Amino acid sequence: MKNGKSFILWLGFLGIFLALGAFAALRLYTQGSDAVFHADDSVPWTLLIASYVFFVLTSTGATIVASLSMVFGFTKFDPMVKRAIFIGLISLVAGFLSMGLELGDPLHMFYYFLTPNFKSPIWWMGAFYMSLLIILSIKFWQIHKGIGSVKLRKILSITALILEIAALTTLGSVFGFIEARPTYFGEFIQVYFLFSSIISGISAIFFFSLIVYKLKYNGIPESLKSMFESLSKIFGAFIGITLLFSIWRILIGLYANRPEFDALHYIIDTWHYRVEIFIGLMVPFAIMIIPNFRKTFTGKLLAAILVFIGLGIERMNMVMLGQIRPIFPQFLESKHIISYFPTFWEWAIAMFSLALMIFLYSLGEKYLKLETHDISTK
Repeated sequence: MKNGKSFILWLGFLGIFLALGAFAALRLYTQGSDAVFHADDSVPWTLLIASYVFFVLTSTGATIVASLSMVFGFTKFDPMVKRAIFIGLISLVAGFLSMGLELGDPLHMFYYFLTPNFKSPIWWMGAFYMSLLIILSIKFWQIHKGIGSVKLRKILSITALILEIAALTTLGSVFGFIEARPTYFGEFIQVYFLFSSIISGISAIFFFSLIVYKLKYNGIPESLKSMFESLSKIFGAFIGITLLFSIWRILIGLYANRPEFDALHYIIDTWHYRVEIFIGLMVPFAIMIIPNFRKTFTGKLLAAILVFIGLGIERMNMVMLGQIRPIFPQFLESKHIISYFPTFWEWAIAMFSLALMIFLYSLGEKYLKLETHDISTK
């Protein structure tokens, strides 16, 4: 970060993905969704829906972690609050980019927001996340500038937490209310989103923080090791809970006597599902519950990377699970599974969102003093 040339080269590298994503977006505008998305009436939700879910739940998790200090008073976590809020903010921006392009035009999001259907969980989800974007921006600016009273910051922090939980559960209901697709339907997915969002947020905080500390200090500063050890224990506990939910989801699906659950039988035999469970959850859980691994810099960073990869795959598996088994009457008696793989342009737009998030974080780390530990108020 201190080397100007290295920083410019890094931004240039990210710029390659940003340019490719921008070209994919231009192709979407000029040639339409048929030229970009591998979607049809059977599989209407593509990789970009999974990308959206991944980023907004990461935002939720990061904001919940920031709430440990700003809402619940665990001052030990003060040093990470500013960085966590910023990660929550840029993750939300990346999620909006994915959703905006999935809709074909980001302006459609604003039109949808301004023409409300109060019976639609999708509208409420958008309203909650749009409001959250505003609240997080105000919160971050107050911390960055050192302005605002204790009472105002407390109100904003509580409001942000309520909006995060409301947005998360409403996002879950977008899937959970679809009775025609039993692998989505029910209250399970809302609870699962909550636990998995926390490990997603912590993994993002760990990844960005540890990379910065390695570059600047060749490791975690001594004054912050206790905080990271406490957060590592929370990380391990929620990885375990998420893993437990994943296992029970498998068992319930395997015992379900409905043809739509054939999709679950198909998914669990794929290599990417095994990566999700074994590499993305079991290995990080093992790292976090073994003190000799958990306390190391490498153990924390490796667990964060593996969880991040595992959850990226999980979001895609989750979105596909309700779609690859057709619900049309002519298919219900067969074991027909729809083959879906994202197009190159879908990957380009998903990487566009990820590159934008990392690009914004790189600028924030260099110019916005994300290491600020003093979040005290007037």
